[in-house]
Amino acid sequence: MKAYAAQQKRPAAERDRLIAEHIEVARRISMRMARRCPDWISRDDLVSAALLGLTEAAERYDPTRNEPFISFAEKRIRGAVLDELRRGDIMPRRARQMARKIGATIQDLEKQTGQTPSDEEVAAKLGVPVEEYKTELEQLVHVTVGALEPGDEGSTTQHGHESPEAETARRQAMAKVRAALPKLPQRDLLVLGLYYNEELTYHEIAQVLGVTTSRVCQLHGRAIARLRSEIGGAESEAEAA
Repeated sequence: MKAYAAQQKRPAAERDRLIAEHIEVARRISMRMARRCPDWISRDDLVSAALLGLTEAAERYDPTRNEPFISFAEKRIRGAVLDELRRGDIMPRRARQMARKIGATIQDLEKQTGQTPSDEEVAAKLGVPVEEYKTELEQLVHVTVGALEPGDEGSTTQHGHESPEAETARRQAMAKVRAALPKLPQRDLLVLGLYYNEELTYHEIAQVLGVTTSRVCQLHGRAIARLRSEIGGAESEAEAA
């Protein structure tokens, strides 16, 4: 109640000052997250969501909690953008099913041949044309939005702090990802590392690997499919045990 009362007493001028001073921060966060999204997702919508998150942060910020406003605001901004992306996720179930199917197929072929299968081999195993398979890989990239993000602020308390349940779930999910990563081929690890850790664009990764930007998108999708398959396999083994 005290925090709520403090929010109500905060002058509008103070709220507006916080918003004005951090607009560029909100825009920068939204654009950084947009780099990991398909082209058909509106960048303007993501920027608008980020500004909404910033506005909420300015309205809810409680300076008595000894947390810098910038830290508090970044959580709200990221959470607002992720919420916008979730609302735009029009085919998560089918795409995730396809990710598991592709990942399992790649694993089966690797066990049979002892080497990474080509796109043609995977497509043949799936019983689809290779171009259709490549298209599926590109579509899988959308499913990864937020999937490897350690800072998913989707479930927070009224003060903008992550709830204990959400924090536990996040840590468990990231532990599964870390356990599965060493099982991936080196090229997949390189693509994921350049994309998520170094935050390179597809164009920049293409220059590093010496391939086309479209090919990087496909490699990214294939890496995610493998990663999801590894995580799913580990969960099944744990349940069986």
